Amino acid sequence: MAIALRWIGVPLSGLAVWYGTLVLGVAAMLVLDALCPPELMVSGACTASWYFPALYGLIMFFSGVVALGIVVVPALIAPAFRFGVAVVAFATGAAFAVYFAAHDWSLWGPFLAAALGGSLGLWAASTRWRTRSIAA
Repeated sequence: MAIALRWIGVPLSGLAVWYGTLVLGVAAMLVLDALCPPELMVSGACTASWYFPALYGLIMFFSGVVALGIVVVPALIAPAFRFGVAVVAFATGAAFAVYFAAHDWSLWGPFLAAALGGSLGLWAASTRWRTRSIAA
């Protein structure tokens, strides 16, 4: 029963990582909004010259973090085949990222950050869980 629950937790953990990172990203954006001087707030939007590059940096950072988490956390939850789970999570995330980036050119920066984060997660999974067989 415990093994079945862990397998059920694999896709749910990916969703939990996504939503958790979304909440952290929104909190980081609220902190960024709080740093904007009141005289540069126009209709609730910050017009400071540093704001949009900083916001884009946050978007790229959290894109990489969520990709890394979506690859690694489900593999940690899985009771077996951890590297395989990481590969499936990476491939699924890559498919979603390519779909969104292909439909909106402004998402290529976050796409590259997610590709880097996901690749880093897959590399970590590979060094930790991939079985190596020695051919005789």
